[in-house]
Amino acid sequence: MALTHITFCQVGFTKNGCSVPAPDGETAVSAGITPSGSNQQSAAGTLPMARVATDTAVYVAIGASPDATTATGRFFMPANTVEYFQIEIGNKVAVVTI
Repeated sequence: MALTHITFCQVGFTKNGCSVPAPDGETAVSAGITPSGSNQQSAAGTLPMARVATDTAVYVAIGASPDATTATGRFFMPANTVEYFQIEIGNKVAVVTI
């Protein structure tokens, strides 16, 4: 079964006095979406970055109520890829299969 995994996180943080250019795993919030031919939305993001990992080719859209089937600003993600998106807190990530 196909899966697109979305993790809302902070990227870049200070730990033990050092700047770390990586996702902060201690505050991350994540969930999986089973992509299909219809628009599927995540819950609202609680942090300013969204890490999207997918094992199937999908279009991704981001917004208050995004529709990955019709959004002009959607992104194509090939199968087996990971991408980070800066988002407004409260926005959602939507996916749809190709």
